[in-house]
Amino acid sequence: MPHGVAPLAAAAGLCAGGLVLANPPDHFAALRLPASCLLALWLWGLASALWSIDLQRSLILDMRLAGLFAAGLALAAAAERVAAPQRLAMFLVGGTALGLVLTWYDLASGGGLTDRISVRGFGPFRLDQIAIGLAILAMPVAAWLIQRGRVAMALLAAAVIVGTIALLHDVTAKAALAAGLPMAALIYWRPRIVARVAAGLCALFILTAPLTLAKLERIPGLFAAADSFKMSAGHRLLIWSFTGERIAERPLLGWGLDASRAIPGGNTEIRPGQNWLSLHPHDAALQVWLELGLPGAVLFALLLAVFWLRLDRLPGSRFYLAAAGGALTAALAPLFAAYGVWQEWWIGTLALALFLTLVMARAVAPRGATPPPQPDWRGAGR
Repeated sequence: MPHGVAPLAAAAGLCAGGLVLANPPDHFAALRLPASCLLALWLWGLASALWSIDLQRSLILDMRLAGLFAAGLALAAAAERVAAPQRLAMFLVGGTALGLVLTWYDLASGGGLTDRISVRGFGPFRLDQIAIGLAILAMPVAAWLIQRGRVAMALLAAAVIVGTIALLHDVTAKAALAAGLPMAALIYWRPRIVARVAAGLCALFILTAPLTLAKLERIPGLFAAADSFKMSAGHRLLIWSFTGERIAERPLLGWGLDASRAIPGGNTEIRPGQNWLSLHPHDAALQVWLELGLPGAVLFALLLAVFWLRLDRLPGSRFYLAAAGGALTAALAPLFAAYGVWQEWWIGTLALALFLTLVMARAVAPRGATPPPQPDWRGAGR
């Protein structure tokens, strides 16, 4: 099941950690800055328990994040130590094909697989989290196959993946894929410039979210249009507005890590079946602001900016780099419009997707190729 991604990522992280310890790289310069951001974010989340409105939840989640962040960093470090990246990429394609077969069988049989392994019963929406994983990896997988000269297989894989995403219920995955494709084209056109602009816009979006997203509901006609398109879209605007008001009450320190579920007034019903804020704001920027305040938002903005600024350091061709940029865009779309930022399955999905994207980048790189040296801080002095 999709939520099995979290233990899968944890197990993969343990294996990756063992690989790195057995064959350590000469230096970890490429990971220093993202690791520092994650460590600072984790420490600030731990500190937020001191003023959290839900001390127990804050401490429990912080312990979980310690393991997930460590697993993600181990996977990123191990991507450069994998002895046979081509073979691992082939296993990815094979595993994706098997997953698609099982998904189609579950849909066609109305839960023929789900009903045998889950007590919750089948519902098409339960496959939505599979769709977002497919949306993130679709372009890197297709680019890897094309780079290997398997153009027909790449087209077939892309068609099956896109068809599956279109068939499944999840609108978020469809939007993620739709956002990733034009961004991939832009990055192919001007890799470094587009990546730097994207880094700046991403950071700006996060830092100004309480002043922008939280005010969308007040734009005349927008709420009615969103509500008529999809009731959950209108509900999301109301959630963001409520979240913005709560952020304004504690803008510096926030309400505490994972305190979104306990925000005063959050469980008050707006209309049947919809509360102001029952679980999380469905936007990572607003959730980090709400729970960790300004310091958390700054650290989160810096972390995501680093991913964009490091994009042009991927080994491999410009074509694959563009596909990786499309995948990064596809990952950010649901991060800013759908899931809770601390959900274990979601962090596990992102960690595994990053690992596989890095491994495939090595698989398409010319033998012995290394990223070009960078004169600025992104290259850590190299």
